[in-house]
Amino acid sequence: MIEETGQIVEADERYAWVEAASSNSCSHCAANQACGTASLQKWFKRKPNRLRVINNHDVKAGERVVVGIPEQALVKGSFLIYMLPLLCLIGAAIAGAYLDNALGWGHRDAVSMLFGLAGLIGSFRVLQKYYINKAERQSQYQPVILRRIH
Repeated sequence: MIEETGQIVEADERYAWVEAASSNSCSHCAANQACGTASLQKWFKRKPNRLRVINNHDVKAGERVVVGIPEQALVKGSFLIYMLPLLCLIGAAIAGAYLDNALGWGHRDAVSMLFGLAGLIGSFRVLQKYYINKAERQSQYQPVILRRIH
């Protein structure tokens, strides 16, 4: 279970919305003064992350809690979100190149690029329609409140 601490900003009977401030590890790093990321982070402040979690502890606004999500759900989701578009982009680009070669159009790069773009956009539609909507309805993919912090 991957855990994060946050504060309840809104709650009802079914769900609670938790703001989890992202931790700033730059302040603990030895290379803080020479790092480009640390310099950029000083200029651009990050907003707190807001999560909708299942309210299984009947929490109220203002309470501090620990929320968690199963590692398997996070790994599976990350793999699909990153790898499916990449594989569809590359596969469709290769298919476009072969199709151009077979049909003799003579615009291999352009056809490959258009097919790759179509594969990428198609993968986003597939993710939205089948995976993301399904994950929103299944409790094993939802973060839950593990415990209150007193």
